[in-house]
Amino acid sequence: MAWWIALQPEWRIADDGSFNYETPTDEDWHVLHKGGKTGLYTVVVALLWWVGAFKLTLEIPSFHAWTVVHDVQWVINQIYTKLCTSATKK
Repeated sequence: MAWWIALQPEWRIADDGSFNYETPTDEDWHVLHKGGKTGLYTVVVALLWWVGAFKLTLEIPSFHAWTVVHDVQWVINQIYTKLCTSATKK
């Protein structure tokens, strides 16, 4: 979780440590819009391992794990929307 928080742009983390879901209009997502082993692919693989580890121990994935899954999904949707918007403007 600390790793995911460290990857975020400054505006994403609120003063109370929660995620901010109001995207500034000038945000270009360059901090997270990366491919390869230093990009979102690695984040998704790490989530797969994390949630999969619960299955191996027969534990129910914690609320915390699903919160991160939801947040990663939100970020990917934001990047995709930004890319689609940029593509239609050209």
